[in-house]
Amino acid sequence: MSRLNRKHLSLAIICVLTATYAFGQIKISEFLQDSKIASADNNKLYFVDFWATWCTPCITAKEHLGVLQKKYPEELYIISLSKENPLVVERFLKKKSTDLAVAIDNYGETFKKHNVRILPDGVLYNANGDILWRGGAPDLKDYMVANYLRRNKSRSTIDQFVDIITVKEEIAAEYIPNKEIEVTLLPNNNEELEIIDNGNYLKLNGALSDIISYLAKIYKNQIEVLPELDKYYQVYFKKPYNANENLAFKLITELGLGIDRQFEDGEVMKFTAESPKFWDTDQINWGINNTKFLVGDSQIQGDNVSLRDMAYQLAYVLDMPVIVPEDTSISLTLHDWDIHYKFYQLMQSSLEDDYGIIVEKKILSYPVYYILKKAP
Repeated sequence: MSRLNRKHLSLAIICVLTATYAFGQIKISEFLQDSKIASADNNKLYFVDFWATWCTPCITAKEHLGVLQKKYPEELYIISLSKENPLVVERFLKKKSTDLAVAIDNYGETFKKHNVRILPDGVLYNANGDILWRGGAPDLKDYMVANYLRRNKSRSTIDQFVDIITVKEEIAAEYIPNKEIEVTLLPNNNEELEIIDNGNYLKLNGALSDIISYLAKIYKNQIEVLPELDKYYQVYFKKPYNANENLAFKLITELGLGIDRQFEDGEVMKFTAESPKFWDTDQINWGINNTKFLVGDSQIQGDNVSLRDMAYQLAYVLDMPVIVPEDTSISLTLHDWDIHYKFYQLMQSSLEDDYGIIVEKKILSYPVYYILKKAP
């Protein structure tokens, strides 16, 4: 049975679980299209491809997934899952079609369940719902799929694997901010930071500490916010804005807060670039308004990003502060990057050989920023 009878989305959401199968490993609100390649019956493996229309690396990754899907049409079922408005996704598919199954996670339940923060991302399940592998779509190789197929014999249908949540919504136009910055207090929750960066605005939903960390490109543990101040916000920055503008400071000022910088001793990753030989911006080209980063299980690629931006991504995956040169001509100019991070010595040699960056693990004093109420 086709799953294409969909209802348009609205602001007032009524949800009813319509699937009653025993598995229901992922929840979606609707399928925009079934797979044009794979069979929906009796698959051994299911790959959920988390993506967004504004994520250019995700679009590139779909070509790789399309090849895998064509090779295993009777045993593997790939679902491209977005939590965007389905009208946005439908418009995108008219311009750039795909033969893969495309679904909407309107409530973000499956994104939240897997703590999806960086796109593209993906999870490979077996038919029983066990997670076999996690990583970006480009890292899922043919030989890996073949090995998992040999070791997993059970099969299930797509209708057994998915819980479909029926939503009833009216059509809503995309909101465009009117002011340079718009801040709305949200009910407290434990959701991870949500980032939408497109041609009209930068939108952030999350805890204040996470938002400031992202905007300042500073490791999360270097941002300390008093518990009573670390509330959840929705923040819009209207575009265009100056790429070098300190958006973190702008937000802190908008909230009437202050900053106290102190120093703590601890282990850091220090970058030194006395004789840099950075790539130019022509090595990678994902177009405009993309996510800028493609994070795999061992590599980070960056398109037109600064060393400071790349250090922020590395700090996140390495879970430690990364200190870059204070010289802005080194740390803030834009370049393309392809960096290994999984094995320290390999990362050391790669950064030195390819970019002229010396990497050292050291115990150093590094800045910690305390976000406080301004003194009356």
